[in-house]
Amino acid sequence: MSGESEFQINPNDPFYIANKTVFDNWTALQLAVSHSFGGSETKETAKWFVEATYQWIVETGDLEDDELEEFLFNTMNNEFNTILDDDSCLQISRLLLGYYGLYKANRLQELHDELMKRYSIGKKSIEASKQFKTEQDTSSDEGSDDENGEDQDEAMEQEGESEPKPKNLLTPDEAQNFEQLDEGWTFVTKAGKKLTK
Repeated sequence: MSGESEFQINPNDPFYIANKTVFDNWTALQLAVSHSFGGSETKETAKWFVEATYQWIVETGDLEDDELEEFLFNTMNNEFNTILDDDSCLQISRLLLGYYGLYKANRLQELHDELMKRYSIGKKSIEASKQFKTEQDTSSDEGSDDENGEDQDEAMEQEGESEPKPKNLLTPDEAQNFEQLDEGWTFVTKAGKKLTK
């Protein structure tokens, strides 16, 4: 039996709270969890990810940004089948190590203030993502019933009269730069170039 004691996670530890808050507000991770990109045990894997990151930072104490970034990137790729090209792993690693620095320096009020600011911003972006998914699911459910196509068209026309129509997000020139390649995939070309087959 070794002399090492098992690492205990204290859910009331200010740095654990900071760590969990950052992960709870990391849009890429939350989308991967909400869509079960990691399979049937995605939520359990996400919990492990939070705890393993916390433990590694606390036990090591002097991680570099790039070390933590690599761990975050590899975990998102290997455990959640998500490749991130948005530099969010670097941003998250800097946030976590910055928060750990405040924690070690016993600047807990500053840590709390930073978390409150970040939490309100992150929560809004995650809620917006969830709302978009809900709207997308609703619109795809409406379009999947082909038996009553004419009735649906009439209902949509009536709804369209009472509700404002959404603005077109693309100008006609921009819309010409898109070509539907395969179900669910769109190819975008540079402006002014046409695709040839």
